[in-house]
Order: sequence, then C-alpha cells, then structure tokens
Amino acid sequence: MILRRHWLLAIITAFLLWGCGAKESTKIERRIESPPEAQATVLEERKVEGVEAVPQPVTYTLSAIGSLKTPEDITISSKRSGIIAKVLVKEGDRVTKGQVLVQLDDTDARLQVERAEAYVREAEASLESNRTTLVRYQRLLESKVIPQQVYDDVSLKLKLNEARVAVVQAELNLARQNLLDHRIISPIEGMVNLKIASLGEHVNVAPKDEIVKIVQMNPLDLEFYVPEGLAGKVRMGSKIQFTVKAFSDENFSGALQFISPTADPATRNVKMKAMVQNTDYRLKPGFFAEVALQTGGNPNALVIPECALVSQEGKCFAFVVQDGVARRKEVEPGLRFEGRVEVVKGIQKGDWVVTAGHEQLSEGEKVKKTDRVN
Repeated sequence: MILRRHWLLAIITAFLLWGCGAKESTKIERRIESPPEAQATVLEERKVEGVEAVPQPVTYTLSAIGSLKTPEDITISSKRSGIIAKVLVKEGDRVTKGQVLVQLDDTDARLQVERAEAYVREAEASLESNRTTLVRYQRLLESKVIPQQVYDDVSLKLKLNEARVAVVQAELNLARQNLLDHRIISPIEGMVNLKIASLGEHVNVAPKDEIVKIVQMNPLDLEFYVPEGLAGKVRMGSKIQFTVKAFSDENFSGALQFISPTADPATRNVKMKAMVQNTDYRLKPGFFAEVALQTGGNPNALVIPECALVSQEGKCFAFVVQDGVARRKEVEPGLRFEGRVEVVKGIQKGDWVVTAGHEQLSEGEKVKKTDRVN
C-alpha cells in the first residue's frame, strides 16, 4: 500500500515538472521571436542628418606649382682692358640702370681725349682762316685781279679743311667713348648677385674676364604649367594668386602675360608666365609657388557637404530623402573646396541630401530627417 502511494506521488511530480518546462520553453521562444520585431521598429525610425541643396555662386580655380624666375641675369665684363681703380658696389647692393659699378684707371684715356680736343681746335682754326681767305679771293676774282684757277685752289683747300675737321671730331668722339668705357655701368635695375673682380686687378676685354653679376628683381616672372585639357580656359591678362613657403601667411598676385603656343610633347602641359611686382625685393628667384588661377565660375551651382558622397566602384552616390524614404542617386561631382563639393549632375534644386547616418542606409528605407548643424 505504501509502495503504491510512492509511485503515484512520483507520477504526479513528473507531470507537474513537464508542464512547467513547457511553459518556460514557450516563454523562451517568445523572447527569441521578439527582437526581429523590435529591430524592424528601429529601422523604420532611423534618424539621418542632411541639408537642402540650394544654388550658390562658385568660382572655378586652377591649381598649379610654379617657380619664380628673374627676367634678366647678367654677367658684366669690361669693354676695355685695364686696372680696376675703384669698386663702387658689393654683393647684395641694389643698383639702378646706368649706375657705375667699377671704375678702371683712365689716365691714358683722358690724355687721348685732351689730344683729340687739341686736334679739333687746330683744324677748326685752319678752317676758319681758309673761309676768310676764300671770301677775300672771291672779291679779287670779281675784280679780275686773280685768275679763276687761284680762286679754285683756295676753295679746294677750304673743302679739305672741312673734311679734316670732320675726321678729328670723329677721333675726339672715339676718345671720349673710350674714356666712358673705363666706367663699367649696370645695364639694368637689380641686385649685385656676385662680385668677381677686386681692386687693383687687371681685367681684359669681354668676354674673357667677368667682373660682376646683376640679377633683375623687379618685376619677376612666375613660370608654371597647365594641363592641355584646362589650357583653353586660361586667358591672357588673367589675375593669379600664389603663395610661397618663405611667407606662407601671405598671398601674392600677378597678371598672366605669356601662354606658350605649343605644349610639351612629353607631358602635354602648356607653359605659362605671369608678371609679379616685387618692389621690396622680398620674393627671390628660385622660390617655389603654389598658384591659383581663376578660370571662370557658376553663379547657380548646387553645393553640398563633401561628406554626403559615398564612393563605390569608381562612382559617387548620395542619398536624398523623398516623402520620408531614402533614395540613392548617382551624382557627378565638380569643384571641391573647403569640405564642400559642387554637384554637376544627379541632384536637383531643393533636394534634401543626407550628410550623416547614410553609412548603412539602403534604397527605399524609411528615415526621419534632422537638419544638419554647421
């Protein structure tokens, strides 16, 4: 009897445990099934940030790397042989056009000028005497005191005196020029880059001995190259902006004055030059320059933040929100500047473009818009 009761109690206990397990299993299954429903709710409420695409003016700028160069870099020699008597400049001095740089010993040259001047005075005195004689002989001829032959001889002598005066005057001019050539002057305005000869040194006629080197510093040429595809957008006289590392916080400007008629056959780039004013001589030939050249503009360009673009397989895409749904658009980007990009194709005026939250966004997904805070 007791044994039968134990078996009955065991059966009842097992039944109860099986019922509890079934209920617990049901609860567990319900917990597993609930997350997908919650996940669907979250996807329907995905929040994204964005901006409205509105027109704004854009200036197209071409960037290039250039180099500053001097239009003239001259090595000066002497026209005459001689000993250097004075050196009037030193390296780094600014010089003007026509300024005397070096003076050669000109003692002999001065004596030659004095002798030539004496010859001129002698010839002019003889000429004046013969002119007076000819006037007197003219009267005698008219009075038939002298024959025609005598008068003709005096007239011929006068002409020879006139030629003599011309010859000695030319010799005087040569002597004076020789004296001037003992002064070595600067043919340009610029700066002394190198002084080669020294005081007391004997120099020979150019081009054997070099004396000084002068570099033109104002204006300077800014030389740079533009790809052939963009060369057609550049115009003569266009204003350029550029910076150099020596004065990285400053912007300098110039005007385009030369566009090469040919392209480099190796690189297909077109050489261009701009003239740059450098009155304070701060810019130096040889400086590298980062050049910005305006090539036009668009007064009604659509510009969006660059972070709105998604690149995939060499193409650019952006998401726009239409009626609360994300739409994936292929776009053609244009000019990029300061974290923004011009959209040439794919976005329309007034489109609301997603800028944040689009990393995992899919076509047709429902979204909630939040204006981007700039």
